[in-house]
This record gives sequence, structure tokens and C-alpha cells, in this order.
Amino acid sequence: MDNLKYYRGSRDSFEAVEFDVTKDGGSTYITTCVINVCLLLAGVTAFPCGNGDDIKLTPEQQLEVLEYLQTERKKITEGEEVKTLDGWHKSGLHSWEEYCKPGELVTEDIVDEFANSVPPTTFRNGYVQAGEVYSSEPDGDGIWRDTYTTFTYHGKDDAGRSLWLHNGYCFKNGTDNKAEVKTSLERRIEAVREELKKRV
Repeated sequence: MDNLKYYRGSRDSFEAVEFDVTKDGGSTYITTCVINVCLLLAGVTAFPCGNGDDIKLTPEQQLEVLEYLQTERKKITEGEEVKTLDGWHKSGLHSWEEYCKPGELVTEDIVDEFANSVPPTTFRNGYVQAGEVYSSEPDGDGIWRDTYTTFTYHGKDDAGRSLWLHNGYCFKNGTDNKAEVKTSLERRIEAVREELKKRV
């Protein structure tokens, strides 16, 4: 695929990858195709082009776009030592899992966002668990229990900001991540790779 370009999403526009459609080994430009990332991650494989035609992506092309997308997203998320609410909004990534991984530091405004969206499950000094269930996981006795997005106070940075540790998705009152966290992008890459393996 020629000239892949990445465009961050925003409140007003969808995250997209654009590429040129060419012929004659890439020497002749035909049109430009725009891939809506949300649709691609949902399994849609045909996208409109500037000339009015649709392009249906092969599994090989899908994987190329998905891996390119993964690289571009990493540039956004790995460039921040501490995750902030403003950074999340500017990232263009709509889900929390895509923006922040368990074990990363966040500013207090993110903790406030989770605590104020839905009444928290647990709220005490230096410890907050979001009110919505993230997943259900088996405990040591094989009993399935709910997990919650969890944060613990980590101290202040040199600028005086309160920092919190994103512990992950923990049982009530716990601090150990219990959920296997995969983004929709990671799941889609796995699915396309499996599809390609079946062809071999």
C-alpha cells in the first residue's frame, strides 16, 4: 500500500488512515482511500475512495494498516510519562484501555473523571475504584468476581501535581490487576493474523 498517513481522531472527526490507490507498480496515481479506524476495528473491510469507488482490503492489506496504526498510536501513548485528562482528549483515542495501561502514572484529573462519572465502588484516602464493572475474573478459589478500574495515590511530582498509579482492573478493595487487557486494535490484529494462518 502506498503512502499510508495517520490522522488522529477528535470530538468532531473519526480516527483515520489514508492511502493512495495506484497502478503500474505504484507509478500511476488513481485516487485516495480513507479508512475509518472504528469501522476497520469492527471488521468492516470496504472503504470509499475519492473517485467514488470502494476498495475492499485483503487480509494482508488489513494487517499492514493495523500494524501501521499500532505504531502510530504508540507514538502518542508512549510519548507521555504521566497520563493526563487533557492528553487523553488530545490523543484522539476514545477508550481508556487504548490510552493508558496498568502500571502507568496518571494525574488526579483522570482519577476525578472516573470518580465523578459514576459513583465509585470504593473511595477513600489515596484509593479510588471506579463505579462501573470492567470485567469478571476468577479468584484463587475459582469464584468469579467483578473487577474495577483502580487507582492508588503515588505522591507529588516536581511541579506539585498529585500523581496516581493506575493499578489496572482489580477486585473490590484490591490493588492487583486481574484482567487481561487487550485493546480492540490488538484483538483485531490477532483475528487477521489467524485468518492469514488458515490460508497457509
